[in-house]
Amino acid sequence: MAQRPVQVRSRPTPDRNIWSSGSTVKSDWTFHQLAPYIGRMKTSMARSLVLHHSRSGEIVVDPFCGCGVVAVEAAAHDRQVVVGDWNPYAVLLTRAKLFAPANEDLAKRRLHRAWKLSRRLLARQDLRTVPVWVRRFFHPETLRSALAFRDACVRMEDDFLLGCLLGILHHQRPGFLSYPSSHLVPYLRDRKFPRKQFAKLYEERDVLVRLRAKIQRMYRRPPGRYRSRRRVLQVDARQFPRTRHVSTVITSPPYMNELDYVRDNRLRLWFIKRALPEGIELVGRNRESAFRELMRSVCTRIAPNVKRGGSFVLVVGDATRGGGRTGRTATITRELFESDAALAAFRLEKIYKDKIPNIRRSRRECAGTKVETILVYRKR
Repeated sequence: MAQRPVQVRSRPTPDRNIWSSGSTVKSDWTFHQLAPYIGRMKTSMARSLVLHHSRSGEIVVDPFCGCGVVAVEAAAHDRQVVVGDWNPYAVLLTRAKLFAPANEDLAKRRLHRAWKLSRRLLARQDLRTVPVWVRRFFHPETLRSALAFRDACVRMEDDFLLGCLLGILHHQRPGFLSYPSSHLVPYLRDRKFPRKQFAKLYEERDVLVRLRAKIQRMYRRPPGRYRSRRRVLQVDARQFPRTRHVSTVITSPPYMNELDYVRDNRLRLWFIKRALPEGIELVGRNRESAFRELMRSVCTRIAPNVKRGGSFVLVVGDATRGGGRTGRTATITRELFESDAALAAFRLEKIYKDKIPNIRRSRRECAGTKVETILVYRKR
């Protein structure tokens, strides 16, 4: 790890050398790779923030937990975790990672039981009830088998196995279940991979074989057994439950609707409940005022529960879509902490700037948020 930046006393200066700037895919815990999630926090950033701003046994809160990057890093380092998100896909992935089987053998035993149950449910799968846009992604028999396994996971209340299914749901590689398609935002790639030329990519896929391989990949570098309390909630951050004695809040709020989490995850979201969720508009049409109100509502709700000396860490990204100036998310957040009486006890301690590499951007031509600002507040 590169050297730590100098502590800020008056006017903070940007620094982005506290965590790794390169890819950590080959060294991360493989639970982080359970399933794709657009706009997730960099794992090395989450780990560094957890270790710098909390101690073993203390409570770490994330009201916008996404796919659980902060939650996994905190739990793996013996912090107590209380996190939430409104997005069912985010909540499922976070629960899957925090409450996974203790080892690969146990995971494969659970897979065996779920698969047996899914074979009994197979005859009930009527594809005529499945939306056409979903059916377009799969060979009919692959889809029937995947839906039966999905129903078995729901009956068994097994988030980990359902998370594994979602993790192999669509891609152009043979180890996935769909016809050739994008790995992140689901869209068919049948022009690049014509059916006549790539006939094997349109054949039926063996769901069980791919699930076994997925589980094996997940346990290459597991985070180990968690020992601290873990709580994952499906909740609008504006109604996040009051948790006492919070040591650290580490969170990354939505960047003025830079991403559409329903559209971008629509296929996996549909599989979770066989229906798309009703959208929750955290940031409205007037993006700046709506973002300001969202941050005020969430921060003032959680701030009283942060203990003295505790940290409030916000990772906010430059908004680039639509009108308005870039970088306003950080400015709005700072103005809020400086002006709201409920946040008067917090002092801005550090600012970091982190450039988002092209590989982490999901938009074509590498469009989207390019820079994140990390604001670290300390409660006096």
